[in-house]
Parts: sequence; C-alpha cells; structure tokens
Amino acid sequence: MIKVERATKPAILKKNEEKWTTDIVNASDEHTKKKAIAKYNKGTIKKALVSMFHGKCAYCESYISDVDYGDIEHFRPKSKFPELAVTWDNLLLACKRCNGAEQKGDTWYDNNEGGPLVNPCTDEPDDFFEFEYDEETHIAIVKPKNKRGEISEEVYGLNKDELLRSRNHYIRTLVVLSQLYNSDEEAKTLLDIAIESKSEYAAFARMIKRKYT
Repeated sequence: MIKVERATKPAILKKNEEKWTTDIVNASDEHTKKKAIAKYNKGTIKKALVSMFHGKCAYCESYISDVDYGDIEHFRPKSKFPELAVTWDNLLLACKRCNGAEQKGDTWYDNNEGGPLVNPCTDEPDDFFEFEYDEETHIAIVKPKNKRGEISEEVYGLNKDELLRSRNHYIRTLVVLSQLYNSDEEAKTLLDIAIESKSEYAAFARMIKRKYT
C-alpha cells in the first residue's frame, strides 16, 4: 500500500453529491434508500478512480484492469454509513479479493476498537506497515507496526496466500535488478519505473531500492 493523493472530484459529483446525499438521508423507505445509494455506481466516477489509482487496488496494489473491472470501494462501508455512499472522499478502487466478504466487505473498526482502518488517501501507509523481503524464503510480507496496521493487514488480507504467490515472484525479480542497478542501465531503468506510483507493488519496490542500491 502506498499513499495516494485524492484526485479532483468528478464533475458528476461536484454537481450531484450534495443532492444525492440528501436523497439518501431523507429516503422514506429501504427501496428508495437503496435506489439513492446506488447512484455512486456511475461510469465516470469509476473512470476517475481507475485513473487516480492507476488501475491498482488501493489496498494490495495489484493491477486490476488486466483481469477484472474492480469495485468502487466505500472506505466506510455504505451498509453502516449510507450517508457517505456518494461522498467522493469515501470512494476508493479495490480488487474483489480485498473488498470481498472474506476480507474487508462491510468490516469497520471505530477508534475504541483499534481503528479506523488505514486509508491510503488520508494516512501514510509507511507509518503503519513495514514492507519486508526475506532473502532465504523469498517471501515479500507486509508487517504491521502498530494496532491499526495489524487490524488493517488482517482485514485487507495483505498477506493472503494468493497475493503472496504473485508478489513474491515479482519482488524477487526486483531484488536481482537492484544488484545490477549501478552497473546496468536497463536494470536501473526498470527498477526506477517499479518505484513509481503507477507500478504494481510500488511500496515493496521502494523498499528494495532503499535497501539494496
């Protein structure tokens, strides 16, 4: 997970966010409320989020666009905070694994429960996680630094088995590139690209560059 700067609010939300929120709050029945909440699911909003997160999951940093459409994710779940369902600052882009019922889903922790969860748009992930690579086991693991980090790692599934398989191979390759960083121009270029916000698993790539070059 890396820090992501919140992009400018899409025009459709600049125009409608306040009204749509009012419609949700003032809904007279569940059917009307669900219909009002569903207005967040607009193509232009999704497009803005895909651009803001470079097609990556806000949590695990896996590329989504190559294999799936991804989800418009409500950081504060819309089931618990319906009044924030169309609020731009509450919307992220997430893969179906991190956002699914077996991981974050509708999970939420308040301050008195060790929360809130780490938000890549408002928090600095490096304050909550260490991104480590074990040279013996070749495992790239997210290690929590504190309680909020611990809860967030578990809820998002930042070390789930399927993610580790993909991430371990890629990070191992970056370690090899880092060893050639000062002697091979192509290796230098590839690692420098890997640390950019648009690149998959950039948090680990940045750690690799700091540690090995």
